[in-house]
Amino acid sequence: MNILMSTLNFSSKLNKFLNKIETETGRQIKFVESSDLGIRGITAAFQYHPSYILIVLDQEYPRAPEDIERSIAHEATHGYIIYKLGFCRTTFNSDVSDEYKRDVQLVLTMVEDIIVNKIISENGFPPYGHEYLPMVREEIKIARRGEKVGEEFYHKFAATPHLEALLVISRYIIAWGFLKFYQLEDKDEKLIHEFTNTFKKFYPNYYQFAGRIEKIIEVNDIFNGEKECEVVRKILELFKMDQGVKLIRI
Repeated sequence: MNILMSTLNFSSKLNKFLNKIETETGRQIKFVESSDLGIRGITAAFQYHPSYILIVLDQEYPRAPEDIERSIAHEATHGYIIYKLGFCRTTFNSDVSDEYKRDVQLVLTMVEDIIVNKIISENGFPPYGHEYLPMVREEIKIARRGEKVGEEFYHKFAATPHLEALLVISRYIIAWGFLKFYQLEDKDEKLIHEFTNTFKKFYPNYYQFAGRIEKIIEVNDIFNGEKECEVVRKILELFKMDQGVKLIRI
């Protein structure tokens, strides 16, 4: 990874938000550059560091400037909820694979993203970028062509079949979270609702897991750090992924 120094120029709104996070967490935000962010097609990713809020950027991935800023605000907020609000992070046994770590991290992220997107939207950033709703429209079309076609579509974004399955399920959970926890414009809500209904109908094998995750979240306050940690633990147990990882709160 290449360390990015003072080559990044942000808007006053993003600078103000990042300064707030640094002040409230007592940790500096630092940026590094890499083309391997775990899931293909994303601009930025949060990476845990004991001393900093570390954001990894893929500067070669094309995005509108406002979407890049939204992504940076989003990833910085992952650090904020760990260091300031006491949400959980992962630690792993020394013998676990990088592939397993990525899979666990996606489970954690699918829950955290509901919280993080809520926080950034309350601070003047859109809860999703310009690419989200067009992607949802495409996913609806793909789903209606059958589960096999859907698997081929999502394979472009994940390196392994297990990560791919988790990605598909996470797409439903994030969409469901927007419907449950956010006030959306009517047209956006209608489209996302169409996606969740289409998912249930055409991806029954995936929905058997997504529906159980939905129920786990519904009976727990994921906006509370301790409860969110319990939700993640239960989801890892659901996928039989709870060995070799510990969830801890700072």
